[in-house]
Amino acid sequence: MPSAVTTVLLMGALMVTSAIAQSYTDEELTTMCANIVLEPCRLSIPGAYQLNQNTCVEISTTEKDFEGAWAQCESWRFLGHLVVVRNAEEQKKLLCMMKQASPQRLHYWLGVKKDGKRYFWIDEGEEVTYAVWAEGQPNNANGQEGCVWINTDTWGLWDDVRCTETAGVVCAVRV
Repeated sequence: MPSAVTTVLLMGALMVTSAIAQSYTDEELTTMCANIVLEPCRLSIPGAYQLNQNTCVEISTTEKDFEGAWAQCESWRFLGHLVVVRNAEEQKKLLCMMKQASPQRLHYWLGVKKDGKRYFWIDEGEEVTYAVWAEGQPNNANGQEGCVWINTDTWGLWDDVRCTETAGVVCAVRV
């Protein structure tokens, strides 16, 4: 079916273009973040910032495996969840929050898991439609990589990894 093949090729091209356009060196991220205002959370949660109109996030550099990160977020403020990134604007804000939390590039869990061949946001069960995969990702190496973190090769790139790896935690709560 030519239309299905064309669609798959276009989706692949968009993912690669997205990754190239949205990964940053330390210097590039510093310059970008100088122009992005991080607003404190409307719920007056110390250390938390507005990701978008309806979501506040808190970043912890303490590393946990995926299940530990998920449990930490569920116990945080009104049953939070691991962060969901829906677009480039949210991605940029999140990266600036991460840079502020730790100037060195750390990995942080995203609220994404793999189910068969699809990746979905575990808080809502929706398929991931916006992603900034690193080159060659997702690859599900050895059939063992079912979770996703951000900042894999450079600031902003996503990678599928084993859920038993450890990374920082970005909890989100709806406001």
